[in-house]
Amino acid sequence: MRRKGSWYLPGRLYDLAFAGLFRGLRRRIAAAVGAEGFYPWLDVCCGTGSQLRGLVTRHGAGQRGGPEGQVFGLDKNLGMVRYAAARAPRLPFVCGDAGRLPFKDGSFRAVSVSFGLHDKSPDLRRAMMAEARRVLAPGGRLVAVDFENPWSFKSKVGALAVRAVERLAGGEHYRNGRDFLSRGGLKAFLRESGFVESARHDVEIGSISVIVARVEAHAI
Repeated sequence: MRRKGSWYLPGRLYDLAFAGLFRGLRRRIAAAVGAEGFYPWLDVCCGTGSQLRGLVTRHGAGQRGGPEGQVFGLDKNLGMVRYAAARAPRLPFVCGDAGRLPFKDGSFRAVSVSFGLHDKSPDLRRAMMAEARRVLAPGGRLVAVDFENPWSFKSKVGALAVRAVERLAGGEHYRNGRDFLSRGGLKAFLRESGFVESARHDVEIGSISVIVARVEAHAI
């Protein structure tokens, strides 16, 4: 019998709407972590757990080279955490605040956050990055996915579509998103937060960037 958490409606709707759309991004994030063996790995603002759940699908939990015991998901929404845990029962998901991570210094070699920055207040964004720096082990990597200001015709079209969707979210979410872009988007935010890019992949459809970054020496 399926666990009750797997029927959490917001989780079901989110997966239905975005699972296919984000599949390529999820694979790119997993590749960025896995290529260099950056484990243990913490996925912050993990939502439905789809990023880590995909690892189980590809590798098989418990198999050699699989993710079990090496990846962790964290989200503040208890309903989402229960849903994620129900969908991938072998993987650990924690209910916690990304601005006050319940982990020791240097616990992870990778921290990822996908679309979990632009909708937060400036103060919370800064706190999240300070915590990411704290829990990253020396030589670890941050993998971040979020919106950029458009840089080409296609990205301008994508940005208009994203803005329409973000406007539907309304309220504080929308205001924070506009503030995020007015400050320069993901690239500028990571630089201001003490991270240096080691790799990036830009996605014109959506005006999105996937950035792999390390902690800048003076920020340690």
